[in-house]
Amino acid sequence: MSANAVVLAGGDGAVLDPTCRFKGLLPIHGRPMVSWVVDALRTSDSVAEIAVVVPSAEDLGAWVDSVDKVVVSDGSLMQNLLAGVDSFRVERPTLITTGDIPALTGEAVDDFIALSLSSGADFTYPLIRREDMIEQFPGSERTFVKLKNGPITGGNMMLINPDLSHRNREIGQQLFDTRKNAFQMARVIGLRFVAKLAIGRLEVPEVEAKMEQLLGGKSAAIYTGFASIGADVDKPADVIVAERVIAARERVGITAGSAN
Repeated sequence: MSANAVVLAGGDGAVLDPTCRFKGLLPIHGRPMVSWVVDALRTSDSVAEIAVVVPSAEDLGAWVDSVDKVVVSDGSLMQNLLAGVDSFRVERPTLITTGDIPALTGEAVDDFIALSLSSGADFTYPLIRREDMIEQFPGSERTFVKLKNGPITGGNMMLINPDLSHRNREIGQQLFDTRKNAFQMARVIGLRFVAKLAIGRLEVPEVEAKMEQLLGGKSAAIYTGFASIGADVDKPADVIVAERVIAARERVGITAGSAN
C-alpha cells in the first residue's frame, strides 16, 4: 500500500535568513530546503502523490515540477495540514512531514511508512534514539526526552488516516501550541502524564495509550534508526550540520533515495 504525502513548507524563514520569504525556501547546500525533502519523497517507493503547502506560490523555483500539487494556505498548523490532506482525490494513508528536514532520504521514508502500516494504527509518529541522532548528525543541537527505556527525540513526520485528521482538528492544534509549555500541556493531556514525562518515568505504551485516548484512534510509536527524519533545521548550527551531511553523501555518490 502506498501513501500520499503532505509537506508543510511554511514558517518564518527570516529567523535564519532575513531574505527568506518562508522557511521552506531557506537555501541549504545551494537549493531551497524543501526541495531536498521533495526529492526524498519522490525517490521513495511508498509515496504516491506529493502536495506541498506554502503560504505563497510566487517565485518558488523549478523544484515545484517534482510535486503533484502546490497548495496555498497560510493559516494555523491544522488549517495548513488539512488543506494538504484535502487536495488529494484518492484517499490513502497520509504522510505529513515538515519541509525543514533536508537530509531526509527515500529509504527513511519507506522504512517509516512500512513500519507504520504494519502496526495497523490510524496514527503513527517516529521516535529516534539519542545515540542514533548523535552518530548520524554530529554537532546537531536537539532536545531529548527521557523515557524509561532511554532518551529519544521525535521525528518531523507522522502517518495518519485522513478521517482522523479531520476529527482531531482542535486537539491537534492544541498539542502543537502547547508543545513547549509544560503547564499548558498539562491542561491538555493531564498533569500525571506530564509529571511522569518530566521525571523520565514514562514508557512507550503509556504514550501510545494517551494518544489513542486523545485522538480516538489506534496510535503507535515507531522507533526508527533513520535520524534524518528528526534532523530539522531551526538554528544556524542546524544549517551547518545539514549541509555537511548532504555534502558528504554527494562526495561518495549517495542519492536522496539510498542513505540514512
